[in-house]
Amino acid sequence: MRKHVARSAFTLIELLVVIAILAILIGLLLPAVQKVREAAARSQCQNNLKQIGLAMHNYHDTNNALPWGTPSGAAECCWGTWQVLILPYIEQQNLFNLYQSWGNNGGPSYQASPNTTNVTTHRLKTLTCPSDTPNTPFSNITSHNYAVNYGATDNNTAMSGDGGAPFGHGQSLTLPTISDGTSNTIMVAEVVQGQRKDLRGFTWWADASGITTYAGPNTSLPDQIYSASYCDTGMPNPPCVAAAGKASFYSRSRHTQGVNLVMCDGSVHFVNNGINAQTWTALGTPQGGEPVSLGN
Repeated sequence: MRKHVARSAFTLIELLVVIAILAILIGLLLPAVQKVREAAARSQCQNNLKQIGLAMHNYHDTNNALPWGTPSGAAECCWGTWQVLILPYIEQQNLFNLYQSWGNNGGPSYQASPNTTNVTTHRLKTLTCPSDTPNTPFSNITSHNYAVNYGATDNNTAMSGDGGAPFGHGQSLTLPTISDGTSNTIMVAEVVQGQRKDLRGFTWWADASGITTYAGPNTSLPDQIYSASYCDTGMPNPPCVAAAGKASFYSRSRHTQGVNLVMCDGSVHFVNNGINAQTWTALGTPQGGEPVSLGN
């Protein structure tokens, strides 16, 4: 009569085969998981822009104009941006009430107490793309991921009154005066949060509060900032150069192949990096008379 001998363990070869199979399965599944995560992040980003678009329209209904990009004159730099003005319309009325001296350079700036204590060190989920890495360049003040359309010019000279952009310093347009059509004019687009001391996405501050449509999304052209101290070209930051008296920030994202944006009619779109450059620039002007749209 035979005795049954039980096997106590896998052989080394069997174990190696199992490990190899698991490694192959993980290698196949990981890209799929990453794609699902990015799809979810892109969808959340688009939802954020939808909420911003609604906030802009509600602000317009209340005030009969879009919010100013920033104050003008001596208060332009550091005494508020459009981001503060829409706080009540993204369920942040308390933060809006706590913010002091919007447009008044006689009071505290965005980087002074009590604004830092109460408002500008807060991270706003609606203004943060989940595909990016949150950053606080200095004093725990938060960067974010969405900026208004300042047209095909540098951010320091952005003017809406000449029809060059929906938003400007100390001025903005009303929706009915957007003669190119609200569905053909960019309202707000994505930007990246510069890492470490880089100030891209630092939208409490005037220079970073808007984009230029001079070049297309995720362009290889470098952004411009006034000081090399705040222009970090290390990975994963996009290209940047120091340019005295200049601020030019292009629409960029951490998504693959393009950026999300919301048009002045409130519609949200994903725009591919390969969009025609002239079309992109034309989408930045509200009264340019160019016969283009996102379908061109």
